[in-house]
Amino acid sequence: MAAAILGTLILLAGAAAGAWWWMGRALFHPGTVTQVLAARGETLDVPPGQRADASSWQVTEEVRLRHVVVGDGRDVVVVHGGPGLPPAHPWRAAALTGDSLRWHFYDQRGCGASSRPVSQPPPGGTWRALQEVEARLGLAAQLADLERIRRLLGQERLTLVGHSFGALLALLYAAEWPERVDALVLVAPAPLVTMPSEGDDLFTQVRTRLDEPGQRELDAWLKHTFDFPARLKDDESRLAEHFAAFGPLYARAARAERPDARTPEAGSVGGFLSLGLYLSLGRHHDWSGWLRRVRARTLVIHGDQDLQPRSATTRVVEAIPHARRVELAGSGHFPFEEQPETFAATVRAFLQEER
Repeated sequence: MAAAILGTLILLAGAAAGAWWWMGRALFHPGTVTQVLAARGETLDVPPGQRADASSWQVTEEVRLRHVVVGDGRDVVVVHGGPGLPPAHPWRAAALTGDSLRWHFYDQRGCGASSRPVSQPPPGGTWRALQEVEARLGLAAQLADLERIRRLLGQERLTLVGHSFGALLALLYAAEWPERVDALVLVAPAPLVTMPSEGDDLFTQVRTRLDEPGQRELDAWLKHTFDFPARLKDDESRLAEHFAAFGPLYARAARAERPDARTPEAGSVGGFLSLGLYLSLGRHHDWSGWLRRVRARTLVIHGDQDLQPRSATTRVVEAIPHARRVELAGSGHFPFEEQPETFAATVRAFLQEER
């Protein structure tokens, strides 16, 4: 009897994993961050006695985030992109805002020099493993860390600058807790409000600019990436090595568009983090209605030389109630490095507007 029950449970777990994979539904559900934490016995409280300018922030008992602060003035929290790819150094533009802005750069949990809560394949089969990775490193965990950062900084409301995938994190935070965000700056925001996209997603844009051998490399990388059951058997180092392999492909595509294009130096890629965020997103979701909750004034910055087309950035702008777009001429996906003076002036002017 016990063996039969165990066999049934295994079959049900396998069926659940298969159903999730077939439907491709997102494991993250907006509006549930607090409930997800409570189910795991976690809270949004942070250990007391920490300094806002410390070189690292202890946000939970198991997670410490690397932190670098640049400048002095109004606190601005930078949410980096990737997913799972922090900048190796603070943006060049951050040093150009004088004493008006105090930029906080942090490596998200699971990447860079921050704690990596998952380093080995979780036990218990595919369904339990993907749930564990997503719960500890996915969107809910990242949004919870942002709220903990707000509390650690002692701010009633945050000013967030999100880049690429980090712009989605900033947006989701602003919709989860609308009253806790004063202003948003979204830089080259990833068009992931709805999935699947309309053919102007990043992978499509990269593929069209690669030669035939490069396209084969990208196709193999994508096939490897989205074989989630297999990836859940890898360890952190193998996953990080795999996700880091996309960087050279992106750089080749960018140079095909602009021979002088360059990508800034990145920190250590997150392996299980990247996987957890893909699991959060799934293949099908529509968060456009949820993002109507955002109250913060929002500036969306698009470089006119970005591989991401203007239409994709426009879809993000249209999903946000109080957003406007500016376009920086001669800039690609990293305007804070490519046009640091113009970028710094644009952000400073926006944040100095009457609230």
